[in-house]
Amino acid sequence: MDNLSEKIKQLRNEYSDSDFLIEHLDKNPVKQFTNWLDDAIETKIYEPNAMVLATSVDNQPRSRYVLFKNIVEDKLIFHTHYESPKALEMLANPNISGIFYWAEIHRQVRFQGIAKKADKTISDEYFSTRPRGGQLSAWASDQSSIIKNREEVTNKIAELDKKFENQEVPRPDFWGGFEIEVNYWEFWQGRRNRTHDRFCYTQNTQGWNIERMSP
Repeated sequence: MDNLSEKIKQLRNEYSDSDFLIEHLDKNPVKQFTNWLDDAIETKIYEPNAMVLATSVDNQPRSRYVLFKNIVEDKLIFHTHYESPKALEMLANPNISGIFYWAEIHRQVRFQGIAKKADKTISDEYFSTRPRGGQLSAWASDQSSIIKNREEVTNKIAELDKKFENQEVPRPDFWGGFEIEVNYWEFWQGRRNRTHDRFCYTQNTQGWNIERMSP
């Protein structure tokens, strides 16, 4: 442990000198987010659409990574098993928060909002684009339940593959999308000597108010 502590103390990464000014920001935070996401994609960051999703029920916070998949009417979309812990937690308390972090370009986006089930057409459209293996695994996995071994899932997938042989795999009713209506955005650009540029968007009656925050 002492050796690990010393290794952690030696972790010192410096950021760039890039300026991120308020005039660089789009007035629409969703547009600003898509601009940054596009930069992350063009930089070829591994899974730039990976986001931390945090939920809380009965004062018990939980977080995990999920894959953001689309923006529909300014709402962030991701997909999951509707009987998974995260889905049940969002249905019980729709107030969530999330983070995107792109280390290679020294950027982070934090958000807060309200989550609810997405329209069935959104879920159906995305499910139809998944590889067949991913479609079958959605059917086979009772997400987050305790299993004895991996074969429990792989055997189910084999059975389902035979069941749906020579036909399209339909989307199961227990699997689909969630949409997040974001009401707070925060954009962070790492800079040298920890003089990071940081801006937040908060909603008001006219739209969005943009303010610079201390690093």
